[in-house]
Amino acid sequence: MKNLNLLLISTLLFTGCATTKSIQYPAAGKQTSLSVSSEQLSSMTESGAGDYFVKESQILVGDASSASASPVSGMFGLIGVGVAMAIDKNANSSAIEKSSLNQPIKFDQLINQKINDSLTQNKTDPTLKLLSLNQASEIKIVPYSRLSFREKPIVKVNFGLKTQFKNAADNNADTKRLYHYVSKDRISLSEWEAQNNLLFMKKADQAFSALSQVFTLDLQHQLNLKAFDENKQKNCKTNADTSLVSFIQTPDNLCVGVVKTSKGDVFENSIYIVEQ
Repeated sequence: MKNLNLLLISTLLFTGCATTKSIQYPAAGKQTSLSVSSEQLSSMTESGAGDYFVKESQILVGDASSASASPVSGMFGLIGVGVAMAIDKNANSSAIEKSSLNQPIKFDQLINQKINDSLTQNKTDPTLKLLSLNQASEIKIVPYSRLSFREKPIVKVNFGLKTQFKNAADNNADTKRLYHYVSKDRISLSEWEAQNNLLFMKKADQAFSALSQVFTLDLQHQLNLKAFDENKQKNCKTNADTSLVSFIQTPDNLCVGVVKTSKGDVFENSIYIVEQ
């Protein structure tokens, strides 16, 4: 259950709940507008307990401490949980304090360009409108990166997109979907930040290229989260965090999957891109 828990925890942390309810973007031809946001994820509802948000950045840091996960923290009610979260946040802040990644780094312009490129290459709905940054729109897109110190000195770096929109499959109720890019790299913080964060920024470029491709496919109703691919299930490589991902039909250069319940229902909040 450990691997499944890691995926479900990420789904719960970033969406507030894990739901099998159908989620759909607005229908084609609706002149749907989309805009990338420069803001951070919500520290209240879309991050891990005690995650540290790098100031004026779209990077968050977690797992340097496990105080919030300890059963002891719950023994003292909200006060105990609050203290544990403060301990975690301080540990996460300290873990990144002297790093060159502890500076204002945003991915808004990068993902805006990547989405524009993806739509140029594959735009089946000519009425879609990608606006400039931070505009009011039907679909809001927030990019982010999360550094995990759970296996220190190894630091896992993953990237993602959060989209907010009206769910066409649920009477236009507000909803959101998370796209997680799961990196295969298992290296130290010093390696990520070497040469002015060269490897980190290179990985960000790679990740947001894949994320934009998957998002634009999904946006234009070209992804079926229930169309599982037996060949990709055999050939896509997974790790401890992603071993229970069920892969779906996507272009050959991508390994994209979802998490299912024990009954086989898909958690539609989150889509996982597993780096090969």
